[in-house]
Amino acid sequence: MTLKTSAIGLNVLLLMLCAGFLIGHGLPKSLMLWSSAILWAVAPLVNLVFIWRNS
Repeated sequence: MTLKTSAIGLNVLLLMLCAGFLIGHGLPKSLMLWSSAILWAVAPLVNLVFIWRNS
């Protein structure tokens, strides 16, 4: 149970970091920053969906 809780906590932290990046720097201007921001948001969401479906 602690592994699941820590995985959820770390994924939520990643989502908060992504939101903080977009709030602090505004919308990205280059393609590389857009791809990083998208991956930063999609990866934790996919992990959270996987965790909740297999509970």
